[in-house]
Amino acid sequence: MVEVLRRLPRVAVIVALLALPAVLAQAIWLPSTAGVFILGSLPATIAVVVVGPRRAWQIALGAAASGTLAASFSGNAWLGAILIASLAGYAGYSARYGNQSPVLFVPIVTSFIVISPPDLIDRAGDPIGEPSYAGIVGIALLLGGCWAALLGTLLTRDFQRAATEPVSEQVATGYAVALAVSTGGATFIAASYFPGSTGAWVILTILLVMKPRATDMWRTARHRVGGTLLGAVVAAAIVLTLDGLTLSRTTWELILGALFLTLALSVMQVRPYWQFVTLLTPAIILLKSSGQDELDLDAQRVVMTIIGTFVALAVAVVVREINDRRHTEVTST
Repeated sequence: MVEVLRRLPRVAVIVALLALPAVLAQAIWLPSTAGVFILGSLPATIAVVVVGPRRAWQIALGAAASGTLAASFSGNAWLGAILIASLAGYAGYSARYGNQSPVLFVPIVTSFIVISPPDLIDRAGDPIGEPSYAGIVGIALLLGGCWAALLGTLLTRDFQRAATEPVSEQVATGYAVALAVSTGGATFIAASYFPGSTGAWVILTILLVMKPRATDMWRTARHRVGGTLLGAVVAAAIVLTLDGLTLSRTTWELILGALFLTLALSVMQVRPYWQFVTLLTPAIILLKSSGQDELDLDAQRVVMTIIGTFVALAVAVVVREINDRRHTEVTST
C-alpha cells in the first residue's frame, strides 16, 4: 500500500495530461482523431508502469507502424487476421527472452484498428478515405503513444517494474503458435461478421490471459474474469446512481473514469492483478461510453472477457498437448 500511495500523485499527473494531444487535435486538427490518440496513449501508459519508459517508446513506434498498416487495408478480414496472428506469434516467441509482456501491446492496439476502424471526418464533416486515412491513423497513434512515453520518462523512472522471466524455446514456440492461432481466428470472425463491434476485447483478453506457463495462465484467467465481473458491477452502480441523482453523465463519467484509471495504474504490479482489472473496467466503461450506452457496453465487456478467456484456455491446452507429444516423440527417437 505504501508503494501505491507513493505512485498515486505522479500517476494522477500522467492521467490528467494524457488527453492533451487529443484535446488539441479536436480543437485545431481533426476532431474525429481524438479516440485514436487515446488508443495510442493508453497501451504506452500501461507499458510505462509495467516495463518502463524505454519499452513504452518502442511500443508507441510499433503500434503506430502496425496500426497504419492495418488502416491501409481496412475492411479486409483476411489481411487483418494475418497481421494480428503474425504480431501475436512474434510476441509469443519473444517469451524466449522474457519480452512478451511489452510486445503484446502492439497486437492489442492493432486489433482495435482491424475490427473497429475509426470513422474519420474532416472539419467540414466529410469522411476521410485513402490515401490520407491510414497516414492520419498512424500519426494519431504515434503522437498519442509518444506523449504517454514522454510523460512516463519524466515521472516514473523509479517505479517497480515487472521481472523478466525467459522460458525454454519449446515453451516459447508453443506459446507463439497458440497466440497466433487463437487471435488470428478470433480476428477473422470478428472482422468478417461483427465489424465495428467491441470484438477487439476478445483479442485483448486472449493476449492478456494466455501465458507461457500453465499455472500463470489459470491464475490470470481467474483474476481477469473475477475482476471484470466485479468492475462491471461497480460501473453499473455508478451509472444507475448518476441517473438516480439526475447528474450530468458526461462530466461525472469523465471525472470518475479518470479517477478509476489513476487508481488502476497506481496498483498495477504492486497489488494482485484482479484489483487492477476491477479498477480498470469502470474506467474503460465510463471513458469510452457515449453517454447513453454504458450498461450495454458494460455487459459487452463481461461477455467478451468470458469468450476471450475460454478461447485462450482451450487453444492453449490443445497446443500445449500437441507440443508436448511432439517433444516426447522427438526425444524418444
